[in-house]
This record gives sequence, structure tokens and C-alpha cells, in this order.
Amino acid sequence: MNENINWWYAFIGAVFAFFAQAGAWAQHNLQFKYPDLGPNWWGWYVMAIPLTWLFLNATKYTVEAFNGEIWANRFVGFSIGIIVYAVLTQTFFDQPITIKIAVQLLLATGIVLVQAFWK
Repeated sequence: MNENINWWYAFIGAVFAFFAQAGAWAQHNLQFKYPDLGPNWWGWYVMAIPLTWLFLNATKYTVEAFNGEIWANRFVGFSIGIIVYAVLTQTFFDQPITIKIAVQLLLATGIVLVQAFWK
């Protein structure tokens, strides 16, 4: 385990990233399930303000968790986003996680593990 990581900040950053990614997924994809929520629906623009706050705090805490390393934040945020995207897409659109998607999810998980445990 990498003792240079502040695990509490990493956890907080991951929680912020999870909710930010889920909100961004909703902004971009629910228009296909609910046509009334298309790009002209004003709610998406109002939602952008708290989503921005979530993304900024996810970045803040994750960068602090990795002692100022910005690359670590990008890889962790990307990986959380891919996992959230896969779960929500399967849940709301019944698009299954195929072998190809499963391999990509494993790779995304591997990215997080490399950031967390490789010194």
C-alpha cells in the first residue's frame, strides 16, 4: 500500500467524483430516454452549477490525496466516470455489459489500483 496517499482525502474525492459523474451522465443521456428532457430543457443548465462544484471538489481532494499529483486525479476521475457510465447505461437503457465492456471496466479498475499502490 502506498503510504504517501491521504486515504481520507482520496475517499472524499472519489465520492465527489462519483456524484459528479452520475450527474453528468444524466445531463448527457437522459434526453434519449425522456425526450422532454432534451438539450433545451432549462433544468440541465441549472444542474451545471452544482455539478461544477462537485467536479472542482473531486479534483481538489484527489490532488491533495496524491500529494499534488494532477495526473493521479485525472486517471482516478476517468476510471470512476467509466464505471459510473457503464452501470447507469446498463440500468437505464438495458444495454448489457459485454465482454468488451467488462475488459474495459477491468482496465479502468487497474488504472485506479496502479495510481493507489504503485510507488
